[in-house]
Amino acid sequence: MIRVLLVEDDDIVAKVIQYYLGQEGGYEVVRTRNAGEALYAARDAFDVILLDILLPDVNGIDLCGRLREIHDCPILFISCLDDSDMIVKALEAGGDDFLAKPFDNKVLAARIQANLRRARRDVKNRVTNQLACADFILDAQTHGVLKDGTIIKLSLIEFRILSFMMQNAGRYFTGEEIYKAIWGKDSYGDIRTVTVHMHNLRKKVETDAANPRHLKNEWGKGYVFE
Repeated sequence: MIRVLLVEDDDIVAKVIQYYLGQEGGYEVVRTRNAGEALYAARDAFDVILLDILLPDVNGIDLCGRLREIHDCPILFISCLDDSDMIVKALEAGGDDFLAKPFDNKVLAARIQANLRRARRDVKNRVTNQLACADFILDAQTHGVLKDGTIIKLSLIEFRILSFMMQNAGRYFTGEEIYKAIWGKDSYGDIRTVTVHMHNLRKKVETDAANPRHLKNEWGKGYVFE
């Protein structure tokens, strides 16, 4: 049984999600309406969290940071606020994925399953090894980067993307190909999640994020690690 914590104050949206996942089978959905209820419910174990941004008491992005202190499970933002700046803030706060309302419930279920597969692979593949380049070392045990004598913590998604790119150095990948490789499903045309995570990675590992030495993006070819 997949336990889902749904943080959504809109009764209609919440009921539709609960009904659809209930019809899919294999899901147990615990619905909360605000940050206070969510933090109380989060004391229990959950496999995935669906988090709205516009909540009545606390902004969902701020709540995400507090939930990240409790849970390592995938956090998927579901929101009508789908401008790029909002997505950047949501993912930087610790979110793994972002769906803009209104969305197809089949897409929601597919995104949940893709993020769960990714999380399970993270646990299974946790081994003591490192990947290195001229400027930093990526450590699989700590999910961090050692750069200039300092350990820089990466989110699980950031680690997986950087590990994938470093293991395929010199090869070009489109945003859609990276999404499929990391999450295990097609991006359904929305690759902003990859774009934001790449942006965050550059800020963490590149000396000059505006002119990256390693994580590059070439027009018409895609992303490449050099």
